[in-house]
Amino acid sequence: MLILDGLATSYGRIQAVRHASLHVEPGELIALIGPNGAGKSSLLNTISGLLKPVAGSVRFFDQDITGWRADQVARAGLLQVPEGRQVLGPLTVEENLLLGRQALAGRKPNHQLADVYALFPILRERHRQKAGTLSGGEQQMLAIGRALMGGPRLLILDEPSLGLAPIIVNQVFEALQTLRHSGLTILLVEQNASLALASSNRAYVMEHGRTVLEGPSESLRHDPRIIRHYLPSIETTP
Repeated sequence: MLILDGLATSYGRIQAVRHASLHVEPGELIALIGPNGAGKSSLLNTISGLLKPVAGSVRFFDQDITGWRADQVARAGLLQVPEGRQVLGPLTVEENLLLGRQALAGRKPNHQLADVYALFPILRERHRQKAGTLSGGEQQMLAIGRALMGGPRLLILDEPSLGLAPIIVNQVFEALQTLRHSGLTILLVEQNASLALASSNRAYVMEHGRTVLEGPSESLRHDPRIIRHYLPSIETTP
């Protein structure tokens, strides 16, 4: 479904992503973990067209989308839930959700309002409330719901647990498992490496802008190198 080959992205003279490669198969939930500053968010933003690569390629369903604009990538069905949620505060919950349909561009939707409300019942209760007045967890649910309304063929999430209370994190990840079991393909960047590995099929470890390790999540969870070098530093970072 998605193939990154030697992808590189720079901010001026600073190279954030250096020769990163990964692949995602249909129906998988893939986790991307690594310490802060490893280039994970920059990699997602390059995939979704928010940043332009300086080298390498991005292929989505065997189509080269390298360098496409963000709106073109979204309309192809590759939708990102950004770090920090970025909901439209002055609009209501339902207005935010309906705006997500702009990404359909004629494609058949795979989620309707009723589906989003079934996944996140609190959004149904708050459907007339201004998005800016929601709690952080509710805004995260809204951001995921808005992406679902755009008919994702591949859903990308950037740090969905960031700043959320543990009980809300559990609710969000339960929803992601529901989506995964429904057949939706997901690529996840997550600061809580233990949770990410427990939730995914396969995982990649990113360090200094490169993908340095890859394997089944269950194996990586018990790999002494991961436990020693990655899990403690990732999970204790504020």
